[in-house]
Amino acid sequence: MALAAGGALRFANLGSLEMSPDEGASWAAASAPTAAEVIARQPALNPGELPVHDLLLHAWIALFGSSLAAMRALSAAFGVASILLVYLVVCELFEESALTRDDVTIVAGLSALLFAMNLVTIKYSHEARMYPLMLAAILAQVAMFLRALRLGGLANYAAVVVLTALAIASNFAALLIPATEGLWLLYIIVRALWRPDGAKARRGWAIAIALTAAGLILVPRLFSSLHAASAGSLGGWRKLPAWYEPLALFNKATGSFAFPILAALAIWGAIRGWRRGVRDSIAFALLWMWAPPLMMVAASYTIAPVFVERYALSCFVPFFILAALGIFELPGDLLRAGALALAVAFSLGHIVSYDRKPHDAQYREAIAAADSALKPGEVMTVVPSYAIQVLRYYLPPDQLDRAVRYDPSAPAAVLILGNQNLAPGAAQSYRSEYPQVIARLRGVTVMRR
Repeated sequence: MALAAGGALRFANLGSLEMSPDEGASWAAASAPTAAEVIARQPALNPGELPVHDLLLHAWIALFGSSLAAMRALSAAFGVASILLVYLVVCELFEESALTRDDVTIVAGLSALLFAMNLVTIKYSHEARMYPLMLAAILAQVAMFLRALRLGGLANYAAVVVLTALAIASNFAALLIPATEGLWLLYIIVRALWRPDGAKARRGWAIAIALTAAGLILVPRLFSSLHAASAGSLGGWRKLPAWYEPLALFNKATGSFAFPILAALAIWGAIRGWRRGVRDSIAFALLWMWAPPLMMVAASYTIAPVFVERYALSCFVPFFILAALGIFELPGDLLRAGALALAVAFSLGHIVSYDRKPHDAQYREAIAAADSALKPGEVMTVVPSYAIQVLRYYLPPDQLDRAVRYDPSAPAAVLILGNQNLAPGAAQSYRSEYPQVIARLRGVTVMRR
């Protein structure tokens, strides 16, 4: 049921929204004629990652074309795979707990269903970006991390190395997960009183070495890419998070009506699971849920604002796991069914409410308006400047020279001004430079000098 419903929600209406500037960057890198050119383009277009997603999208475009629906289908496929990976994570998390194998299967199925039906896990599957790949890689990595900690084994350690490297390479925000796992390993080792003869402590040390090895694999590219990311993506439009942002993160992502129900179920699941003796599983889920958002808050105040919902996508998984455990721990099948029905109904209501409002900018219509306003020899530009790739996507191939990157020293005749991701006060300065309004559209304004 989770796979069927989640798959339908992730593949529905993939082409309905217009291309976003972020998607334009992914398309521009992936549409290069060769894989070598994809690798060459990627650092400037998508800083903060390595070209794993762009190379996959490059191959996907070769097979299915570069329509928006086709490119977004890759993300939807990773979104569906993540539903199954949530099931596997839960099985590993509770494998050595007080729950029976049948109990674990039920909790895993409920967790996968809550994950599949939630808006925050769906909307990123509708974007031709790297975040569904990052989430799938993180879930696979967490499953193998828990398995290696439970069983050891060279193959499991090697899987941790490969999957950690893949997750971080897909987006550097995935560094939050091995950092969280490092805290858990520290707890495991300290609990064992640093005794090298403790089996779990030895496995903990081995996994710590595996996580370090994964980091060393990426070191040659990590620092240069992080420098590019800090220069290009940590712009002035991001604000410092308030102290309550980690809690608000879950409220915003699950919906104002669904959140109280899911939160109550998660609290009940944590309490009942702790009393039942499933303490390590509950503690790890709580650490996974809260450590990355708190790390983002700390980094925002010490380095630069980086508190972004999509960077913490995997943190919603333990929230759904605890809520699923809370449903399972309710007395009686009727009460369980009622709680599940309420959680699913309000989650679907959140999706319906979200879909009723437009969430894209009308760049295609803006480009048409700008093109009709251009005189022979004139060119158009766009702000934010990285949205130039959207113009190049929608313009005919023989008219690409009509769109240029914004350059205040050589101003274009027409400006397409996006309403998002602008530094405070920037919009007014652009309006002063381009006083004639040609068209006001959803999310964008077309103006002429």
